[in-house]
Amino acid sequence: MFKLISILFIIMGAVGVFFPRISWYMGVGWQFKNAEPSTAALISARIGGIFAIAAGIFLLTSGILPG
Repeated sequence: MFKLISILFIIMGAVGVFFPRISWYMGVGWQFKNAEPSTAALISARIGGIFAIAAGIFLLTSGILPG
């Protein structure tokens, strides 16, 4: 179960890094009509994706999580 969570972190982080518009839309874009993300929003989606991937890898390899 806990390994699944860390794998989801990695998958969602990869979406943020490689597809920042999708990540932005899933986060806040769905709330607005005909809205486009700013450059800053896309950069922050990529940076957040990098952090999510790092957290997922850390959780998988550290042995902190049971199972």
